[in-house]
Amino acid sequence: MRTVNLRVVVDNTQKEFDEKNKWVVTRHDIFGGRAEIHQTVTSGGFWHFRMWVAEERKYVRKSLRTKHLDTAMLRAEDEYHNIKSQLKNSKAIFSPTLTKAVEQYLEFRKKDVERGAIVPNRLSTIKTMLHTFLRYVGSNATSKSRVLRLSDLDKKCLYGYQKWRQRDGIKNVTIRNELAIFNALCKFCFEEGLHDTAYWNYPTITTRGVEVDELRRATYTDDEYKRVTKALRLYTSKKLATAQRLDATDVFIRQVIRHYFLIGANTMMRVGELKQLTWNNVETFNSNGQRLARITVRAETSKVRKSRVIVVRGGEHFDRLKKLTEEFFTADATRPQLFNVIEFDIDSLNVFCGEKSTPITADTMYWHYPQVMKLAKIDDWKERNLTYYSLRHFGITKRLQANVNPLTLSKVCGTSLKHLTETYYHADETEMLRGALERYEGDITEAI
Repeated sequence: MRTVNLRVVVDNTQKEFDEKNKWVVTRHDIFGGRAEIHQTVTSGGFWHFRMWVAEERKYVRKSLRTKHLDTAMLRAEDEYHNIKSQLKNSKAIFSPTLTKAVEQYLEFRKKDVERGAIVPNRLSTIKTMLHTFLRYVGSNATSKSRVLRLSDLDKKCLYGYQKWRQRDGIKNVTIRNELAIFNALCKFCFEEGLHDTAYWNYPTITTRGVEVDELRRATYTDDEYKRVTKALRLYTSKKLATAQRLDATDVFIRQVIRHYFLIGANTMMRVGELKQLTWNNVETFNSNGQRLARITVRAETSKVRKSRVIVVRGGEHFDRLKKLTEEFFTADATRPQLFNVIEFDIDSLNVFCGEKSTPITADTMYWHYPQVMKLAKIDDWKERNLTYYSLRHFGITKRLQANVNPLTLSKVCGTSLKHLTETYYHADETEMLRGALERYEGDITEAI
């Protein structure tokens, strides 16, 4: 008698009818129903993968790009194991939207503000840069109707950013700083398991040479600085105050602006450092017939997050501003109470404070700046990018021209010697003439 071997095939393919959508689904379970592959009447015969991810309370859906059951099964098993591996390594299965990724990164950077690693203004700058990033990727999106996700960006997504920003007249040094922030976002998302790209590539942006030329244009000349100081005297004069019917508060704010110019050029401190400077960190004293100032720059107010004690010129400007501040807040007995200063203590106030005893606002400072430039007859200040920061440039340049030791000056300014020499130590025509006229000692004086 002949024996016949029979192979039993179990088919777990199921067909269901969806009354709402009126379509037939052919489904095949894998791994005991932990995932499935299916076909629909609209899939054109192609198999699709679907798996419920309990950790994220969502289904993973993906086309397997095949009409063959055996191939679909193999690919579905690979997808299943890949998802399990990602979950085990705490990686996100679903890529967040770009907006959500930016929000998460900004929340992360808020902690840097809380621990004093960066100042609030720096966080605001980062936020502005990332909004520009969202505008850029949105303008290059292939589909304007679909929400962009982090996974939509490839490694070369920033290759056109420089050209895109240059259309708005943005300088290369700014573009380079923005790109650095974008890659900080990319790195954060990679470390959080939100995507698989550690950094985005972009062409190298060279700024050497251009920076020096731009810095030279963004620095006051000696004549311009003299005109500015003369304009400031007029701007704060009693005659102009009477003509423009200024009240005591307006007069005081103008004096604050005037002394910001004078102290900024003499101390060479950064804008943020000056705005956060308090009177208890300033001490004035006499030395060799000059009035100097000893200033403690606190680490939390410094860009480089390092404290330093500096001795600079311009002590008389601090003395005069301190007297004006005391007079303003004590002239009216009710003023300290009105401005939340219960017991008036000037040492606790900011050196550059507004009428409410709080730091003078950026809006106030930048409203007065054009008025001063107009009085000084500097018409091209916008084109040359002359700002309050130009006072630092001017002060450093003049100290170098006075042959101050660059190492000492770098410590005063809170910057590296390399940055100081590369950025500021450019030889102008006066310096080159002086160098050319220097004479050598000895027998070879005329030969060389």
